[in-house]
Amino acid sequence: MTTQAPPRPTSRLLPTEPDGWVRATAWFSLTANAFLVLTGGLVRLTGSGLGCPTWPRCTDDSWTSTAEMGMHGAIEFGNRLLTFLVALAALLAFLAVVRQRRRHPDLFVLALGIGLGVVVQAVVGGVTVRTGLNPWVVGVHFVLSALMIAAATVLVCRARRLSLPAVARTERGGQVTGPAGRTLRSLAVVLGVLTFVVIYVGTLVTGTGPHAGDSGEVARHAFDPYWITRFHTAPAYLLLAGTVAAVVLGVRDGWPAPLRRLVLALLVVLVLQALVGYYQFFTGLPVAAVALHLVGAAVLAALAAAVVDTALAVSRAEVAVPEPVAGPAVR
Repeated sequence: MTTQAPPRPTSRLLPTEPDGWVRATAWFSLTANAFLVLTGGLVRLTGSGLGCPTWPRCTDDSWTSTAEMGMHGAIEFGNRLLTFLVALAALLAFLAVVRQRRRHPDLFVLALGIGLGVVVQAVVGGVTVRTGLNPWVVGVHFVLSALMIAAATVLVCRARRLSLPAVARTERGGQVTGPAGRTLRSLAVVLGVLTFVVIYVGTLVTGTGPHAGDSGEVARHAFDPYWITRFHTAPAYLLLAGTVAAVVLGVRDGWPAPLRRLVLALLVVLVLQALVGYYQFFTGLPVAAVALHLVGAAVLAALAAAVVDTALAVSRAEVAVPEPVAGPAVR
């Protein structure tokens, strides 16, 4: 009796088909990028943005923060260290799909894009410090984080769809077709674009407000705080209206349950974000409210990406599997 050889470690780290390990690395990448947004917000709201005054070193003489630099140096250096965790997550996700690049090129492209994003983020972070927390550069820094969260979310969605039969069945293509399918795809793209606009304009509001990221003299946007805030609410209201329309259409056209749940979750997050936004506006931008609004923006980016990807999946043409051709009879 022969015993089957145990799988090699490389076969687990480098699978040839989507499996639990691919899902785990995708979730790891998403979680690490979301946590980086949280710690980045902590850096800004505690005034630790220049806790390490130079880059790539923390100081001209040290790669790490020192006791003399106090809390600000420790917070900023801790945020820099988290970049290595994000890089590790991106590397594992890339290795998990690299052998599947021909069969599942979308997974490969997403993982590669996240890995390249880590490098770009590190460079932009260095430019942020070198320019003394220029608000335009800080805004780009956050938008890149939002894009990486969105990409990691899509990677999670597709890995689940390819490796879990139940998910593949409930999110299969061909469920919303014809005019309803075209409407769904168009609305999903609109929601994705509006989410990007809302997040970007939100960085302009933040760059105009009092939380500059450092207690010293830091450049701020010259926008009028009241009008830039009103400008931020315009695409937010459009996004809210589009999401409400998606909830209604989902019930009317019988969208699959996973998509309807995601749209409803997006609506809930938008309402909560609006409540937090109005609260911080009328109460002088308290630190806790700003931090909660920042985390909400990261959740918003993830949910919008999940809605768009799932909508495109269920509305694509279902590929028919041909029936086997009967050959000559065999005695």
